[in-house]
Amino acid sequence: MVWQRDVDLVVPLWQGGDDVRVAPGSAALARQVPSGGSRLHISVTDGPRQVVGGVLNLETVAQTQRRIRDRLARRDPARTLTLGGDCASDLAAVQHLAARYPGMACYWVDAHPDLNTPESSPSGRAHGMVLRALLGQGHGMLTGDGAALAARDVTLVGTRSFDPAEAEVVRAQGLAVAGPEAVVADPEGVAARRTAGTPAYVHVDVDVCDPAEVPAVACPEPGGPPVEAVARVLAALARHHTVVGIGVCEYAPVIEHDPKRLTVLLSALGLCDPVV
Repeated sequence: MVWQRDVDLVVPLWQGGDDVRVAPGSAALARQVPSGGSRLHISVTDGPRQVVGGVLNLETVAQTQRRIRDRLARRDPARTLTLGGDCASDLAAVQHLAARYPGMACYWVDAHPDLNTPESSPSGRAHGMVLRALLGQGHGMLTGDGAALAARDVTLVGTRSFDPAEAEVVRAQGLAVAGPEAVVADPEGVAARRTAGTPAYVHVDVDVCDPAEVPAVACPEPGGPPVEAVARVLAALARHHTVVGIGVCEYAPVIEHDPKRLTVLLSALGLCDPVV
């Protein structure tokens, strides 16, 4: 079944991770995913490569968020698909949908939790601060009007690489974590703790999969679940919830890989036809 939405956002943002290889990922994804009816290509301008307030390329990342927020404010879509770009590509979309659906569940399907702040980040890269910004903590140019999500509504899925400060946030704020083992062993259980039929956002960083199967990512992290296991979880989320938003990020198509692996993930969410 095709997932119905109001707008597709194609966002070739790479400055959040400072890795230009993910910029063509948005166009490559757009070629694989048939349009949902309205498709907007967000321009990303090159700015100075500098650190502002502890965040590398902050001005370019923030300018891109403003452009996306302006488009969303004018259209006020009830459902959005973001094709990135790095993990900062769908920040504004999550903020928009969270305001529309208070208490919206968010599944962060990612090898990394993206829970740093400018103060805690070892790299200063914004793509590792996105979920923390959505929780209302971090640089004001990323957090916007404050917390979009509550910690109780967030589940980390397939996550396995935590910086010390990120691990402490998970512990202190009580974020739910379904690690690689849980993804493989109990795909239905990832969503089972939340009420069926409620609104949910699904953020998919392609690096959630083991890089032996999907090497075309910016930040490969060994020890991930296989593609088929991740796809089973994504399909389970789509069955359990009313999915109101999806973001697919950090795909680097210039790295040699089997595109059919990506199709398995996309089709699990109803974004394209399954592999035959």
